[in-house]
Amino acid sequence: MWNPSILLPPILFLALASADNTVGKFWWFTDFHLDIWGHTSTTDMICAWTPSPQMESAIQAMKASNPNPDFILMSGDIVHFPGRNSSDLSRENILDTIAAVNGWLLQQFPNVSVYPAFGNHDHHPSNNYPVNDVENESSWLYGAVAEMWKTWLPESALETVRQGGWYAADVVDVENLRIITLNTNYLTVYNTELIWNTTIAEVQLEWLEKELAQAKADNVMVYMNGHHPMVGVHIEGGVEVGSLWPIYSQKYQLITQQYSDIIVAHFAGHDHVDEVRLMNECTYTGPNPDKDSSGVQSCGGGAIGALYVGQALTNCHVPAYRGWEYSKETLQLVDYDQYWYEEKAATEAEFDEMPVTMSWPLKYRWSETYSLMDDLSPASWKEEIVRMQTNQSSYDSFIARRSLIDCEFGSICQTFLLCNYLNGANQGTSEFLNCIYHA
Repeated sequence: MWNPSILLPPILFLALASADNTVGKFWWFTDFHLDIWGHTSTTDMICAWTPSPQMESAIQAMKASNPNPDFILMSGDIVHFPGRNSSDLSRENILDTIAAVNGWLLQQFPNVSVYPAFGNHDHHPSNNYPVNDVENESSWLYGAVAEMWKTWLPESALETVRQGGWYAADVVDVENLRIITLNTNYLTVYNTELIWNTTIAEVQLEWLEKELAQAKADNVMVYMNGHHPMVGVHIEGGVEVGSLWPIYSQKYQLITQQYSDIIVAHFAGHDHVDEVRLMNECTYTGPNPDKDSSGVQSCGGGAIGALYVGQALTNCHVPAYRGWEYSKETLQLVDYDQYWYEEKAATEAEFDEMPVTMSWPLKYRWSETYSLMDDLSPASWKEEIVRMQTNQSSYDSFIARRSLIDCEFGSICQTFLLCNYLNGANQGTSEFLNCIYHA
C-alpha cells in the first residue's frame, strides 16, 4: 500500500531523460541490508541496517520517477548485518527478508525483470559460503531463492542459481543484451573456507569464460554483475580491505580482457561508496597467457573496462540508488542520475502514522557533474581520474559524492585512492606501485 507520509521526489528522471526511444533506462541499487522487523525513527539510522519503511520508500520513489524501466539490476546484500556476530541471522530470517524484497518489487514493478546477486550477508553464516558439496550445503538458500526469482529469470539461469548462485540471462525485451551475474562469495577473502578448498572458485571462473565465449558467438553485449568489486580495494578510515583474493581478481581481469569488446560495464556493491575502478589491458609472458596469471608482464595498456561500485541503499553515509540511461542501439551507457535519501522528523500531528518523512531527491546527474568527460567509456574515466590527481576542484567534488572517507587533496590517502582506481591495488602490478611512487 502506498504510504502517504513519503515525500515523492519531482519526476526528474523522466523530465531529464531524452524522449528519444533509442534511449533505454534501468534502475540499479545494492547493499540495502533490510531489517524487515525494524522501524523508522531519527535515532535508528544504523549502518547496514535498513528498516522496512525506508526500503519501501526507496522502491516507491523509483516507481514515481520511472514506473517502466527496461529492467532492474541489484548487486547483493539484501539482508541486514547481524547484530551480534556472523551467525546471528537464521536461515528462516534470511529467506523471509529476501521474500519481502521480492514481494515489494513485484508489487511496484509487476512487469519488469529484476537481475539480483547474492551478497556476503545473504547466507547463514554470513561470509562463509560452504565450498564443499555446494549444491547440497546451500540448497536451503539457492533452491528457495530460485523459486522466488523464477518470475524474472529463465530456467537456464535458475539451474545455475541452484548449483552455485551464479547465472547468465538475456534481458527481457532488450535486444542483444545479456547479464552475467557472479557469486563473488566464492572468490572473496571474506570466505575463509576457500583457504581449504578452492575448487568452487575455479569452477565458477571456468563457467564465466564459457559464458563470455558463448555471448560473443551469439553476438550480444554483456553487463557483468556481482556483489564484491572485482578489482581494487576498499579504503575507509585508513584501512584497506580487499574484496577478491588477488589471484582471483587477476584471473577475472585476464578472462574479461579477452571479451572487452562485448562487455559494456562491470557492476558491484559491498563497499557502500560511489566509485569507478578501471581495468587496463595486460600483456603476458607465460606459456598459457590467457589463463596463467603468473604470466602477466604488464597491465599498463589502455583502459578496457570500467567497474562501477554502488553507493549503498542502507544507512552508511547517505543511502542512494541510481537510474541509468543506455543506448538501445549500442547498449553503451550514456548517462545516470544519482538519488540520495533525505529524512526529517515528522510533525506531532504526523508522528502516529510515521515518525519521519522520507524522500529521495536527485543528488546529481553524471552529464552535468562530470562536464569535462566525453562519455562513460573506460578511456574517458581514466582521463577524469588522472585529472583528479592534480585538479583540486574536480577531486574535492568527487570525494564529497564518494562518501565514507576523509581524504584530503594532496594527502597520501588521495594518492592511494586514485592509484587504486587506475590500477587496482589488490593486483600487485608494477603500474600501481609506479603510480604511488611517482605521484
